[in-house]
Amino acid sequence: MRMIAGLVMLLAMVQLMAEEYSVNLKPGRQMPLGTLVSGVIDEVMVQPGQEVKQGEKLLKLDQREFRAQLQRAKAMLARANSLLEEAKREEDRAREMYDRTLLSDHELQKAQIGTLEAESRTHAATADLVQARLNLERSVIRAPTDGRVLEVHAWKGEPLQNALEIQPLIRFASTETLQFTLLLPSQSRASRVQVWRGEQWQNASRFRLVPVKGDESNWLLQGWVSGTDFVAGQKVKVLVE
Repeated sequence: MRMIAGLVMLLAMVQLMAEEYSVNLKPGRQMPLGTLVSGVIDEVMVQPGQEVKQGEKLLKLDQREFRAQLQRAKAMLARANSLLEEAKREEDRAREMYDRTLLSDHELQKAQIGTLEAESRTHAATADLVQARLNLERSVIRAPTDGRVLEVHAWKGEPLQNALEIQPLIRFASTETLQFTLLLPSQSRASRVQVWRGEQWQNASRFRLVPVKGDESNWLLQGWVSGTDFVAGQKVKVLVE
């Protein structure tokens, strides 16, 4: 009986040590978004406060120059491949004549060097094509995750020059992970933090205590939960033990 009474008292103490709070969930990660290439803004597809899905287009630059660069790179690669095929045929003919002692070592080497040079041009043209495709892809800003557009600093027709520094155009908040903050007394240990989800308590995915500058009597508790279980702006109960 004494053991049972002791357990009851211990549970009661744990209950007393636990504090319940009401908080609003906010996007857990904010980031500025910009383009890695320079150009002229052609279209802004979003407004502040708009909810977006991962991969959704937010902004795009004028595509004409990037598409022209891509077509030019494709044409250069096709020409380089043709020249490489011709260089290989010339080398094969040179080798055949060399085997028949109709060609000198020097002339065979010239044919081999021609093939190497053609291969080098093909590699360079392939790299240019890859870069052109990347530039076209980078001329569009897409949502990196599900989230919310917080601010837009871009206008149709605005020229961008990102050679030295990437200009932030959109401030974006991810809703994959949501955050809440609480002000707790400095003696609080916060060994466990739970959030009420529908019909049961669920552990916060992670949390930490941060000292408050200039206030030794309080700590700031920062906690995170999954955006698949909750939504930004939702008011929830938090239990701190």
